[in-house]
Amino acid sequence: MSRIAYTLWIAVVAILLLLTAPYLLRMLGVIFVPSGISVWRQLTVFQWVGAGIGIYTVIYNILPRQSALRNNLLWFETFTHELTHTVVAITLLREVHSFHAEKSSGVITSSGRIDWLRPVVSLAPYCLPIYTYPLLVLRSMMDFHGLWIFDIIIGMTIAFHVVNFWKDTSPRQPDINQHPFVFSYLYILTALCINLAIIWVAFFPHYNVFTSLWRLLCAQWGNLIAVFQWIF
Repeated sequence: MSRIAYTLWIAVVAILLLLTAPYLLRMLGVIFVPSGISVWRQLTVFQWVGAGIGIYTVIYNILPRQSALRNNLLWFETFTHELTHTVVAITLLREVHSFHAEKSSGVITSSGRIDWLRPVVSLAPYCLPIYTYPLLVLRSMMDFHGLWIFDIIIGMTIAFHVVNFWKDTSPRQPDINQHPFVFSYLYILTALCINLAIIWVAFFPHYNVFTSLWRLLCAQWGNLIAVFQWIF
């Protein structure tokens, strides 16, 4: 892409981050500085999600290196990485030509007429917990009974994404260094903040992933209006 296109991307992403950050900070305050209730009681909302995160972390660290299970997990991490590229490319109406995933490397090739959407595809694995969001949608349709089991599974998918994020988000990654570093990391940081704002609130009582997303959009719009009122 051209330098002008990247400059516009950086401006848009920076504005989106500035509109999201105040809401995220308020949600952190609700969770960790609650009024009329203890922090530990507030955190019980996330107890089963936390259990799932802990379970996956333990399993990941106790699997023997070079074992079949560990190698299969490494392959599945690569498969998920390339799958995320593919799903986002198809969503953006790009044509996918090939898909390949091995234990330590993978690649997809796609093409499309709208070149400025290419970063959305290339940076998707670092921004989209691809298994977490579908499970959150299913969670919104479930009866309350037995929901704790579902929350454990969701927690495991969150941990899976975080582990992959930690391992893959490096300046050496071709997905990242094919763009200017400032743009890549600003884009990823903004996506991380949006994910936190949506996923955390989705577990609040009387909320789900849809109402959480709507609340975030309303907050961003309110912040945008406030900025315009302050300027004019």
